[in-house]
This record gives sequence, C-alpha cells and structure tokens, in this order.
Amino acid sequence: MNTAQQIINHTIIALLVAQFLKFFSVSLKEKKPNLRALITTGGMPSSHSATVASLTASIYFYEGIGLYFAISLTLALIVIHDSMGIRLEASKHAMMLNNINEKLGLETDHINKGKALKEPLGHFPIEVFAGVLLGLIISALGYYFGG
Repeated sequence: MNTAQQIINHTIIALLVAQFLKFFSVSLKEKKPNLRALITTGGMPSSHSATVASLTASIYFYEGIGLYFAISLTLALIVIHDSMGIRLEASKHAMMLNNINEKLGLETDHINKGKALKEPLGHFPIEVFAGVLLGLIISALGYYFGG
C-alpha cells in the first residue's frame, strides 16, 4: 500500500471512529440508540477536527514538514476555528430562536416547515480537543503499527 493510501485510510478511520463515538455518546445521554448521531454535526467528539487532525498528522508522519503538511495544517486550523467560532455561534442562535419560538407558541414557519432549527452545529472547545486528540492517536497508531 502506498503512502497516499495509508494517509487516506487513517483519515477515514478517524472520521468513522469519531462518528461512532458520537453515536454512543448521544445514545448514552438520551438513554436510547440515536442512529441520526452517525451522520450529524456537533457533539462529542468533533469528527471534523478528528479528520483534519488525522490528515495533518499522517502527512507529517509519512512526509515530514513540507508543502503538503503546510497546506493540511492550514486547512486544519481553518476547520477547527470555524467549528468553535462561526458554527458554535450559529448553534447558540438556533437554540435562542427555538426557545423564543416555543415561548411565543409559534409552531409553523415557512422556512423550516414547522420543525425546530437544528441546534448542534458547532463544537465547544472540549469536543474539538477530543476530536484532535482522537485524530492524532489514530494516525500515530496507524503509522507505528499499521505500516
């Protein structure tokens, strides 16, 4: 297997592990299985952060510091900043709007077809940290034990 394939594999494994951990974390919290957690954004750990951290770490392990590492690191910093910044603020706005909508008794709107706005969009810093740590661990394990 070539280096590019190994990097892709580590990255995909990090994404899948993060989503499965999110499924278990949400299911434990809700005390029932929530299959939707396998494909949703937000929550613990951040799968976006796990993915970009794994990509960046894998490139570092296989290629060292170079052009691809620089590009990947830049991408990772943007994704991580966005998840804790803009997307987290959008989550807070959705929570507030849902709360206002509920208090005013407004049940239907034309934009969201009567459903509450999706709240878990962004991540709190601990969720991002867990995702980054997960991505780093998966890449390190893949590099040192997987070849």
